[in-house]
Amino acid sequence: MYTKSDFQQAARDTINNYPAIAPLYQAGDPRIHQPIDAMATMLAMVSGQVEVALSEPFEKVRDATILADAALKGIIRKAIPARVSVSATNKNATPFDLASGATIIDSNGNPYIVETPITIPPGVTAAFNVAQYKLRTISHTVSGSAPFYSIEIPPSLEDLFLAGITLSDSSGNYYDYAPKFTGIAAGERVYHIEIDEYQRMFIRLGYAGVVGYQPVDGEGFTILLSECVGDVRPANGSPFSFEYLYTPQYSLVDLSMGSLLSPGENPPDMATLRDLCRYPSVYDESAVYLGEFDFVIRRNITGLSFLSVWNETLEEAVRGHSIDNINTLFVALISSAGGETFMDEPDPSQPVSPRVIPVDALTGVQKDVLNIIVNADNSYRVRFITPIRAKIAVSINATIAASFDTEAVRAQIITLLLSAYGVSTAVAQRGRLNPLYQMVYDMLRKNVSALRDPGSDFTVQIAQPPNPIRPEHWRYISEDSLTVNVARTNTITPYWRPS
Repeated sequence: MYTKSDFQQAARDTINNYPAIAPLYQAGDPRIHQPIDAMATMLAMVSGQVEVALSEPFEKVRDATILADAALKGIIRKAIPARVSVSATNKNATPFDLASGATIIDSNGNPYIVETPITIPPGVTAAFNVAQYKLRTISHTVSGSAPFYSIEIPPSLEDLFLAGITLSDSSGNYYDYAPKFTGIAAGERVYHIEIDEYQRMFIRLGYAGVVGYQPVDGEGFTILLSECVGDVRPANGSPFSFEYLYTPQYSLVDLSMGSLLSPGENPPDMATLRDLCRYPSVYDESAVYLGEFDFVIRRNITGLSFLSVWNETLEEAVRGHSIDNINTLFVALISSAGGETFMDEPDPSQPVSPRVIPVDALTGVQKDVLNIIVNADNSYRVRFITPIRAKIAVSINATIAASFDTEAVRAQIITLLLSAYGVSTAVAQRGRLNPLYQMVYDMLRKNVSALRDPGSDFTVQIAQPPNPIRPEHWRYISEDSLTVNVARTNTITPYWRPS
């Protein structure tokens, strides 16, 4: 790859071919240097893009490529609303009726919709459940009917995430969601959701006489969008209030946060999309995953701190053969909301039998994962295993030149390693993480300038993992398992001083 200095050197080598401006260039005239510097900068940027493009067929690097690949796979950046229980104290002398669909807001101004109606007697404190989202209605009139007619969904003006879509037409017909029109007959009122590389979202309708329903010119549609904040966790006891005080009764009802039922989930971020793009594009919502159940789970459930899915082949490679493993999928997971149990790593020299979680002890997220696997392929037996948390002990000893700040270098090394192998990284969330020495050394040399200095040196020690690494191992580097010692050498970087 050519750098900016390479292009500037090429300009210097040819400047004498132009006698009229060569003296100005040698004198440092900014009218000559600025255009050359600008062109060298732009050419260096193009050179970097070409270098990245050469590796794109083998490893997706640029964000634009990741978004395009996600669009090809139909991965929609959809959020899941939070659900909380709200305590209400009725200070009125009469019962207070709260209808479903009413809107309340928390201390940060986030809207919540009441899920079920409730009647609160006077002087009584009662709890009811709410979901964090708001509704937005869009009207659309068909203009230019065509096969697979599309309706673009405008983005939220309040930076909210899409959580749900309800589509109906002017005749009162409601449309069902059908992924890729699979198994849909002609005339069925269904819709499909598509997204492009610019993250624009479209509702796709059918093809008359072939599949689904194709609308006619002038036909009207109503799109009801549910939009939420995503991952939100109000503090216990924090105040809530009604969006509108319809009657004086509302002002005498005190609302406060009771308990968090579900924290909600943000749409997949770029790191998650980059991880999902590792899978071939042939995988979809069908049961044909060729063993890649990890993909279908991650696609439908975001916010998993740890997920490992393995089959009997890997299970028996670790713990030996058993007839109980025939046609069984094993799952170990930790959700960001918590609630799942895990064990800390025992003595690596001692064999550990997998701790199977009974079906009646599964958490809500584990039940969702079970349903996803069964819907994809109900021929498997599913067994949930308790994850084993294993913090990876890493020790780095570095000596740097006296011209560098030891604390700044130490903080830079810690930040770099945690961003690559920390608990929230994609490689740690997949399990069985085993950092390699060559990758750690290469990463530190490339990203820490003090370690590239000729007068600097460093060593890395990584604790050996158990052999073999068990599939339920949740391995990552944490701040308390990482030791970084940075000291200065006795030499001082030489510099030039005029006599």
